[in-house]
Amino acid sequence: MLKRLIKEEYVECGLDYEGAGVFASGGPAFMDYVREEGEQPVERRSFLHALLAGAVSLLGAYGAYVVGRYLWPPRPGSTGGAAGRVEAGAEDEFPVGAGKKIVYRNKPAWVIHAPFGFVALSAVCTHLGCIVEYDPEKKIWCPCHAGFFDLRGNVISGPPPRPLPSYPVAVVGGKVLVGET
Repeated sequence: MLKRLIKEEYVECGLDYEGAGVFASGGPAFMDYVREEGEQPVERRSFLHALLAGAVSLLGAYGAYVVGRYLWPPRPGSTGGAAGRVEAGAEDEFPVGAGKKIVYRNKPAWVIHAPFGFVALSAVCTHLGCIVEYDPEKKIWCPCHAGFFDLRGNVISGPPPRPLPSYPVAVVGGKVLVGET
């Protein structure tokens, strides 16, 4: 019964039922039903080749982007506002002893409100480049090899060979700004 209905639909549409091919269930092959006259079917192998070529192309483009970003990083000072300044926050967000990690010149830095004023120090340890942490009780310390720094960036103990680089800090209009004026 189903075969007869399908055959009638084929004949009504002007298609050749005998040349269409039949699934094991008795229905016509779907691709034969929707294919235009004289059009060749897309083979599974060529479809998978095209899909694989597209995926490899996308992966190659992404790899080229990553390599390009590595070989040509942003210029120092290209982030931040006028004259390479970065706003760390409002002055009232920093009670004495508080610190905040920011990004300055594409590198991490600490802005700390010390008892003697604001200070901005690189957050990259001078020993092996680990990221230092700030704790008001422990001061500035490197968790990798137990290097300790005071609030001016000078080495107190541990393996770091030199002090942390410092950056200029200014309070302008109630905002803490790091960088050259």
